Amino acid sequence: MKIKQILLCMLLACFILPASAQNSWGIVGGGLFSKSLSRDARFSLGGYAGGMYDVHVKNSWYVQPQLLFTYEEFRSKTRLGTDSFFSKFNLELPILASYNVALNNKWNLRINAGPYLSYAMFGRDKSIDYAYGNGMHSSLGWWHQDFPDHFTYGGRAGVSLESEHFIYTIDGKCSLRKRPFGRSVSLSAGVGYKF
Repeated sequence: MKIKQILLCMLLACFILPASAQNSWGIVGGGLFSKSLSRDARFSLGGYAGGMYDVHVKNSWYVQPQLLFTYEEFRSKTRLGTDSFFSKFNLELPILASYNVALNNKWNLRINAGPYLSYAMFGRDKSIDYAYGNGMHSSLGWWHQDFPDHFTYGGRAGVSLESEHFIYTIDGKCSLRKRPFGRSVSLSAGVGYKF
């Protein structure tokens, strides 16, 4: 129920804001390092690509909804000394409040923060099978989760440097949902183009 309320609020924020001539849309993409906050986890490389819409609200304030396709990996070492692995391909919807600071005539600095909702479409995991008398075997397969476990939500914050059309971003995000694989954090850097 809580996920439905968060999703509804995020979608309403996209549609109830007033239209302005200063609104623009664009494309973004980049790389990210993600890590589960579970024990013995380490950072792994991933990436993202998608679109964004920049809505001018008032003075230097903007709202920036995005729709991103992301790939994240999570790796850790189990107590038995074997590596565990989990990856997921997500559709992610961040809704960022953005404050614009003009540095000069050409460059602007944006400070961004807001919630995000993520839906894990599919992914892979390395499972460990214990066969009686034969020891331990591991295999890489596709994971299957219950439908509610596909959703994750959390907070995202970062800064971006913008010229007339180009965007350079550095972001961090932290999930607020623990299940099914623990909370996660990620750091990302990317570029974009506004039309």
